Amino acid sequence: MRLRFLICSTFVLVASLLDVGTAAAQDGSGQNTQTSAGASTAPGAVQVSAGESQTSPSKSGQPGRTGSGTTDPSNPNQPYGCTYTVPPLSTQQLLGVGGATPGQWEFPTCAGPGVINPMPPVWVVTAQPQAPVDPAAVGQQAVSKLAMPTPTIAMAPPAGAPQLVGVVAWLWIEPGAWQALSATATAGIVTATATATPSKVVWDMGNGNQVTCEGPGTPYKASDPNATTDCSYTWTQAGTYQVTATVYWSVSWTAVGAAGGGNLGLQAGPAVEVPVTVTESQAINTATARGN
Repeated sequence: MRLRFLICSTFVLVASLLDVGTAAAQDGSGQNTQTSAGASTAPGAVQVSAGESQTSPSKSGQPGRTGSGTTDPSNPNQPYGCTYTVPPLSTQQLLGVGGATPGQWEFPTCAGPGVINPMPPVWVVTAQPQAPVDPAAVGQQAVSKLAMPTPTIAMAPPAGAPQLVGVVAWLWIEPGAWQALSATATAGIVTATATATPSKVVWDMGNGNQVTCEGPGTPYKASDPNATTDCSYTWTQAGTYQVTATVYWSVSWTAVGAAGGGNLGLQAGPAVEVPVTVTESQAINTATARGN
């Protein structure tokens, strides 16, 4: 006898869930009210935002959508504790329109005797359909969050001291600015991650000449007179110049939740400049008296 009762109850439950035309909420007086995703209706209505899953706590045991609600003492076989998942736009398009528009499909997951998940989807009328998300726009938003640091110029002889014509000047930036960066941005189901890796430093010497260094340069150490550098410049004329250093970053991005990503090439970070005074040192040769 119990087996026959369970089979009948399950049949009634599945039959009610197959009615996916229009989802409705019942208030305490038994009146039906159309539900709207993201907005409240009568008591027992459900609030669901696109792309989210939320529990439907109906009052008086009445369902917030077809097949949802809390336990009804008069019908212990009613499903309860339901949550609703809004599928992505591609799934919405595959299922087609299921009732009055605007609307969208939602997939319930419920508990209760005889419930078999996943349950059939329900059509929620007056719900605003999910707007498509442009992965490239999310990627650009992530790129805009990259906090490229301003480099600190270092030279030997120091920038604050006079440079000499014909003497090699070492150029470098402090190592703290030579590190990879990353930033993320999210819109809907799409999350984009942008990365920036320092690639080169372009030095504008202020006299029309430029020096491109593939790395940050080598710090000068007076304790190592045999050290060499791969980033330097030799002044040929005295004067006062504004020396500018700019780090160029290799920027790319990837996306999760939608197809997208790519290499955005080199992008310039903040530039920094310092004044440099260059002097010319001349030697005077004097003859010495013979015989001394």
